[in-house]
Amino acid sequence: MFSKSASNAATGPGDVSDRKKTVANPSNPKIPSVPSLLGRDLSITGDVKTDGEIQIDGHLEGNLDAVSVTIGEHGSVSGSITGQTVHVRGKVTGRIDANSIELSETANVQADLVQDQLMIANGAFFDGKCARKTTAPTPLKTTQKSA
Repeated sequence: MFSKSASNAATGPGDVSDRKKTVANPSNPKIPSVPSLLGRDLSITGDVKTDGEIQIDGHLEGNLDAVSVTIGEHGSVSGSITGQTVHVRGKVTGRIDANSIELSETANVQADLVQDQLMIANGAFFDGKCARKTTAPTPLKTTQKSA
């Protein structure tokens, strides 16, 4: 009745194991980490820090520090975001500092960006300054045309 076998195991696309992320848990690298989720109906005032992934679908007024950050279409952050990767689909006001930043077509970003890799989709709204974390490996040479 309650035995595990291949015939009665869930294998559909909605299976919970299919949705698990493969980011390593810092306390035990063998255990995959599940992203933290700030739901659409939640609003937080204050700073949030995590050693893993986080998805914001609600509203955060404060600073956010995580390894991987996703701002959902209905999510918003008013403050500074720091992480390795930041994917914005919603609204951000403040500053984003990450190795890789991606602004999707639904993004509304009024922030200064500090990054090494930046992708801005057609249709995204961006108002701010961009700066690279690292400098170019070699300076660009200018060519002079002879008259």
